[in-house]
Amino acid sequence: MLQQLQKTIDRVIKEIWVSNISKDYDSYYLLKEDSLKNALYYHLRTKLNKLLIENNLRIYTEYHYKGFIADLAIVKLTENPGNNHHLKDDVEAVLAIVEIKYKSGWNAQPFMDDIQKIKSYLEKTPKDTAQYYLGFVHEIEYENIEGDSWLTKSQQKWAKGRLTEMSGHYIGDEMVWNVLSYNGMNEDFEWRYRFTREELEDAASSFNEAKYSHELYHHFLDVVSREEGVTENLRDAVKYLIYWKLGKVSTTRTSASEEIEIEGHTFYVSGGTASHSNFIEKAITKEMLKYGLKFRDGQLSYTEFKGLVAQLTKTSIVLPAFFIHTWKPSEYPILDVKVWRTYKWNKGDMVKKYTKPNSWNHYEEYTDFFSGLVKDSDLDWRNVDKGLWGMCDGLKEESVD
Repeated sequence: MLQQLQKTIDRVIKEIWVSNISKDYDSYYLLKEDSLKNALYYHLRTKLNKLLIENNLRIYTEYHYKGFIADLAIVKLTENPGNNHHLKDDVEAVLAIVEIKYKSGWNAQPFMDDIQKIKSYLEKTPKDTAQYYLGFVHEIEYENIEGDSWLTKSQQKWAKGRLTEMSGHYIGDEMVWNVLSYNGMNEDFEWRYRFTREELEDAASSFNEAKYSHELYHHFLDVVSREEGVTENLRDAVKYLIYWKLGKVSTTRTSASEEIEIEGHTFYVSGGTASHSNFIEKAITKEMLKYGLKFRDGQLSYTEFKGLVAQLTKTSIVLPAFFIHTWKPSEYPILDVKVWRTYKWNKGDMVKKYTKPNSWNHYEEYTDFFSGLVKDSDLDWRNVDKGLWGMCDGLKEESVD
């Protein structure tokens, strides 16, 4: 658990250094070392807010640690902090320590001192699990040497697995921001998207749950995941999931609607078009459900299953892709016009009114993007899906003709 938290924190620290601290510097927010420390604290609090709350983590500056005072520490508190003599006694674990230096002269000794300070931390309690970070801003011109480091070859050996070096310095007239991950974590950490993680989460939080019920969706996905054969429960689950995808499930009764009860909630299912009904009838045949179970259980490959699913309809890729999603939801995302448009916008393509996915190649292209985003964001796959769906609404004025 702590290692996964550290991995998430590590990625965010590195992203902040190259993306946010660099912008703060260019915008003249950073004057001396304290303003750099304050900026790092601010961005960490902002980007890690949910993680801090959910896991009882806190960020402290000027933290007394192993006989020194660390510039910044990220710690885990006990389950019920505040019951000891002092808050420091409620610290259960130290996850990250950051040492910061901001100098403009040629004197390199202050930077060397911080490197030695990290080494002293490691030597005092070699079995601790904290990750260490050096954040150095040196306003002088350096030679353009790839992988240039403040650490000697000898120091890089003890830094392995424990230390990340982050630096900002001039190459010619340009301030360059680098990260050297001696700790081996998140080496390909840079955020490659036109939206921020926070914007993705905000968009997910505004998802239309009234039209696309969370309870119904996850209830029937659970049924599909655990049924051991072709049963009425399985058939109903697949049918109602397709109706859910079509937006035909609501909490409002209509004259021709079918009533279902899910986890204490009443939903009403209304029919779609003739082509929708035809797709559903084919999807819930005994033969097709058997293929679905084999795909779910690894007895059919994606390529084999895709060939079978492609026969369900020739008019759209959206429902066939959703049928595949139904059996392996975390691996194969939901595809629709809204998430496709967000994806195309992120690529830098102009989004038109007629922009929509229409082939298996499109689905596979989107799946690769989606899987990469889930990994990079450390968000739950469903929240990524809802976020991409919600972000499309914000694109209307910007890029949809």
